[in-house]
Amino acid sequence: MSGCSRAQYTLASGLGALAHAGDHCGLLSLFFHSSRAQPVRPDRPIYLALLKAAAAVSSRSTALSLHAHIAKSGFQRDVVVATALVHAFSRCSDSATARRLFDEMLERDAAAWNAMLSGCARNGDAQQALSMACEMASCGVRPNTVTLSVLLQVCGGVEDKRLGQSVHAYAVRHLQLVDTFLGNSLVVYYNRAGDSHISERIFERMLRRDIVSWNAMITGRAQCGFRWRALELFNLMREEHHPDLFSLETVLQVCAQIGEDAIDDGQATHGLLVKLGFQMEVYEQNSLLLFYCKCGMMESAQSIFDKMAARNIVSWNILINGYVQMRYLDKVLNLVRCMSFSELGVSSDLLVSSLQAVSLLGGGRKHIMCIHCIVMVMGFHSDTYVSSSLISAYGDNGEIDLAHKSFEHLVSKTRNDTVCWNALLSVYVRNMCFLEALEHLRSMHVNACSLDAVTIVNMLSLCTGTLNLRSGKVIHGFMLRNKHDHNVFAITALLEHYAKCGAVTEACYLFLEIPVRNRVTWNTMVHCCVHNGFPRTSVKLFYLMQEQDGFMPDATSVVGVIKAIAQRGYEEEKNYIHKYVTERGFTDDEFVANSLISMHARFHDFDKAISVFERTSKLSTVTWNTMISGYSNYGLANKAMPVYHLMKLQNVAPDLVTFLCLLRACTTLCSLNCLMQIHTVICKAGYESDMFVGTSLVYGYAKCGDLSMARLIFDGLECKSTVSWNSMIQGYGVHGNAEAVHELFSEMQQSGKVPTVVTFLNIISACSHVGDVEKGKHYYDLMTRVHSVIPNRELLSSLADLLGRSGRLKDAHEVLEKGPLDPGLDAWGALLGACRIQGNLEIGMIAANNVLELDPIHHGYNLLLSNMHAEAGRWIVASKIRKRVDKMGLNKASGWSMVEGFL
Repeated sequence: MSGCSRAQYTLASGLGALAHAGDHCGLLSLFFHSSRAQPVRPDRPIYLALLKAAAAVSSRSTALSLHAHIAKSGFQRDVVVATALVHAFSRCSDSATARRLFDEMLERDAAAWNAMLSGCARNGDAQQALSMACEMASCGVRPNTVTLSVLLQVCGGVEDKRLGQSVHAYAVRHLQLVDTFLGNSLVVYYNRAGDSHISERIFERMLRRDIVSWNAMITGRAQCGFRWRALELFNLMREEHHPDLFSLETVLQVCAQIGEDAIDDGQATHGLLVKLGFQMEVYEQNSLLLFYCKCGMMESAQSIFDKMAARNIVSWNILINGYVQMRYLDKVLNLVRCMSFSELGVSSDLLVSSLQAVSLLGGGRKHIMCIHCIVMVMGFHSDTYVSSSLISAYGDNGEIDLAHKSFEHLVSKTRNDTVCWNALLSVYVRNMCFLEALEHLRSMHVNACSLDAVTIVNMLSLCTGTLNLRSGKVIHGFMLRNKHDHNVFAITALLEHYAKCGAVTEACYLFLEIPVRNRVTWNTMVHCCVHNGFPRTSVKLFYLMQEQDGFMPDATSVVGVIKAIAQRGYEEEKNYIHKYVTERGFTDDEFVANSLISMHARFHDFDKAISVFERTSKLSTVTWNTMISGYSNYGLANKAMPVYHLMKLQNVAPDLVTFLCLLRACTTLCSLNCLMQIHTVICKAGYESDMFVGTSLVYGYAKCGDLSMARLIFDGLECKSTVSWNSMIQGYGVHGNAEAVHELFSEMQQSGKVPTVVTFLNIISACSHVGDVEKGKHYYDLMTRVHSVIPNRELLSSLADLLGRSGRLKDAHEVLEKGPLDPGLDAWGALLGACRIQGNLEIGMIAANNVLELDPIHHGYNLLLSNMHAEAGRWIVASKIRKRVDKMGLNKASGWSMVEGFL
């Protein structure tokens, strides 16, 4: 062998060894160094290894040098080498060169097309990739599993799910899904699309599943919120494969998301990390740190943190957030101080998160000023995001003046910093300082500060807070003129504004005009229609969201449609949504479960409500409250107390809402014994000073007949609302104490509280009980002429009863005929009853005609009319009415009474 041949052989051996070892930089360095010393004639495998190395290091200059060498050697005509060249330039983001080389290829197989498609997918050019796929098909090149996998990756970035489904259909028809790699790609695609039920079916039907398949399913389940299923899959995987480092990291993150309930699983995973001998770098240690922090095991987290050989900014952030979660504010501030002296130094991100933590934990002025000092000392006062977070922290603490001063200090240097202007605007809006917010907006305009999407969202929040629909429409016009109508956050805020202001037509028009809708905009419209009394439209939107735009509903969507179905009251829809929620696993979501329980309670289907309640994975106080409220509000108040006792046995702490629901149950049952027990518990829990609880106690004791206790609690209320006064007035009125009602009404007026229609209803009802017509008429005139309160149907019914009992039937009839609204069934029924007692058949017939027009099959009013005719001697007419009642099969509802026993 000659010297030249021996050198070539040695060089080829060295290049091959470096390629086999995966030393890309060493391989390229040896090749180019040898090329400068003497001519090098690599073969196809070496060229492929060199191009692979160039792609791995993403060096365009290296790829260009190799291209020149390959062109000289004539290997560019080799389809395999040419494909590798295309792949290398694609990896280097030089798609123009890659495309030119691709077009120059004399022969293009599936691998060459795949190289181009991969480049388009990697560079995020979905449209180009899809166009190339169509071109590939027109050239008669049949796609293989790699092609379909790349296309699935492209489809994952496109909102139209039909593209991915088309690729899936092609794979089923032509490849029978026997390839594990393609199966994994389909699993990943459907997980990203939110169709986790489809990915699970594909996974179960795969003939061969490798560690990647399992990892894809575990990750997908976790990302879709089914965390316990992810842990279950991990345990099943261990029966077939040993977990790799990625599996263990994913499981640790899942356990961190679950929290305390997954402590045992997380600690077992930590043990596997040690047992399997994985070398833990900073990333793996951070995963462990995150798990222990999320589970509240701060001692273990601190121990891991202290033992870390190297820490990054993420490590500090995780530990600080862990102490934030445990509400250890002093620890948070100490860590920030320690980090300021570390090698890493305090970052702007850390200062921002620390300020957010102080706001979240309700830290006082002293804590915010402590971080403010660190900001000044470390020179971050000129950082826009730190300064805006500082302004927000002061505002969240109610220190509006300090927020304004911090803003003024910054604005003196940068007058048009939109982020800080927005931060102060948001402070004013959150603290209901609407006049200051408007003045601030004028200052923004004067200082030529540009208005961005955040400004618009704050402006819309201001309009929504004041229910100013006109200003919202002005902002809408501003958005159209300044091209902000494509910003999803601004559009969503505008939709919410129209929804809150009841402008459903405008909201629908805006929704239809949105060029690209996402799940948030669909959800906003679903809830808009529900809250404004269009449940049918809301249900229809729920279906269109899936059929038209291909979005799978999330928890927010499901809550909206449950509320709509509860309003509509159709049994089939109720059963459908129950099945949908349980099959898709939404019962693990607290808000969905609570909405479903409320819906079933409203339908009086407590068996299904209990089934949802029992299937909920974690029963919070809110879920228990929902169950108690369901029993209290919908006819089974006697079952609310046993649920409360079970709640105590489960060591779930009751809150304010719990006691309000229980008080409602006791009041519904008129159970003084039960009310006294709950009152005792409320006092022990420290809620007796709450205005809402106090008002409920006043109402409860008054309804149960203990007026002295009701008055004692009422007098002890530090802050009395109009509802508190109404409750006490009603209590006296129901028990016939008209004198106390008059005195209390005078005190209410002296206190400055404005009476409402309910106040006058209670007073006039009290006058009706004692037959004081003049007083009742006086209060009616006072209501309409002095306070300009419009009477409701219930008040008109009470007034008709008052006038009718005293024999002033013409006055009663005149009030009902000339009233500001249709009196309704009860008012005409009260007048009919009075006419029967007074024997006035003329007005009685007028009242009867109105009653029977509103409710022709009401048993009681038909018999009342029959008795009136009989007493007037019209026996034939009375007999006809009786026969009609019998023919319609109307039955009088049986009365019932309840006697409370004291043990």
